Formats: sequence, C-alpha cells, structure tokens
Amino acid sequence: MTGSIVTEPSDAIWPGFTRKAKVIRLVLIDDHPIVREGICALLALESDMVIVGDAGDIEAGVELVRRHEPDLDLVICDLTMPGCTGGNAVRRLCQECPTTRVLVLTADDSLECMRESFAAGAIGYVRKDALRVDLLAAVRRAASGSQAICRGVGETVMRAWLQSVAAPPPIADAPLGPEDRRILRLIALGVPTWKIAADLSRGVKVVEKYRASLLRRLNLTSTAAVTQFAVSSQLLSREEVDQLFVAD
Repeated sequence: MTGSIVTEPSDAIWPGFTRKAKVIRLVLIDDHPIVREGICALLALESDMVIVGDAGDIEAGVELVRRHEPDLDLVICDLTMPGCTGGNAVRRLCQECPTTRVLVLTADDSLECMRESFAAGAIGYVRKDALRVDLLAAVRRAASGSQAICRGVGETVMRAWLQSVAAPPPIADAPLGPEDRRILRLIALGVPTWKIAADLSRGVKVVEKYRASLLRRLNLTSTAAVTQFAVSSQLLSREEVDQLFVAD
C-alpha cells in the first residue's frame, strides 16, 4: 500500500509503535588521517552510531571529549600518537574525563599493552586488523558499559595462557649482554615498554621487537617469570621485589 510504514517484526511492539534504537555517540582519536576517515566512514554506515568528532592527537582529543560530555557514549582511541604512547592516552582520557568509556583500537597486539590499557582504565581493546563485525560488536558492547575485546585479542590471551601452562624452564646459562641485563631488570621492575624506549633513547617498536626476541630466547613467557629469572640472575634483589609488592 502506498504511504504505509513497514517495520521489521522484531521492532514492531504494537501497530503504530516502532522501537527506536539508542544512538551511540562516538569520538575517534588517531594520528593517521586516512585511518580516521576510514573508520568514520565505516561506523557512519550503522544506523545506531554517529561520530560527533575526531582528533589527531591526545590534546585535541581531550578537548573534544570535554565538549561533548556528558552525552558521549564512547571514545575510540589509538595507543601510539605523537607525544603519547602506551597506556598514557587512555590514562589521560580517564583522568581528565572520568565519565568517558575508552575503547582502544590499535595495531599493537602485545600482552603488555593490553594489560597496561585495561589498568589505565580502558573498557575494551580491539586490534586494527580485526574484522568489521568484531569492531562493531566491540563498540556496541563497550558503549553499553561491558568490557570488550576482538577475537584476535582473545586468541592472543589464550595462546599466552596455554604457553605459560606448558612453558619450558628458562635458560639459566644463556649469555646476556649489558643491554639484555638492563632491559630484563626494567621489565622485572614493571617498567612499561614506552618508558624503557625513552630511557634507552630508542623507538618503541624497536624496543618491543628486542624485548620479544629476548624473552623468546630465554623461554620467559610472563612478567612473573622475568622477575624470578632476574632475581636468580642477580639482576634484581629480594628487597627490590618486596618493594614492588609494597608499592602495589
């Protein structure tokens, strides 16, 4: 019939009434313009999502979030941007905009960055190589207040857990250079990769690869294993370990 309104059966509660889906208001923060444009275009295709603004750095991002609070549902934020790496972006957003939910969208799939992001206050973590359906599901779940990850992150966490269960013993007599010893000590002390990179005047990606290679060579699959190895190798004293627990 001409002029009639057609609704999906699941949306029609009674004749003349249609359920209206809540629109999720989003802010996107990423330093790559083409990435921002692509994600904005993808999310704009969804009837229940609207991008109210995007920014290319954390300073502009914080101002944008402040402008749209308290009506903002979710901030989608990269981890690595000029002047802000690791969980610092998440921490800054959560401290300065405490009512905001932050979903991390990053190319970094390291367990350390995942832990640091959630510890800093993130509600979700999605890799940039995730499927479109995974990203959309994570956005909707995070916007509703539930923790969200993509399948790739879940697989990484599961793989790390399985490796830790059946991990071979560390190689106690492996030769260690001065830089190896320094990095192992910093990892055992809980220093994040971005801070290690700054201390060594190296790029974050370079240190991430070096760290991964070093731990793989020593069969160390967790921070706890690194700490135990550091103590047994006299890279860290028992007193320093006790101070770590006191600090926690």
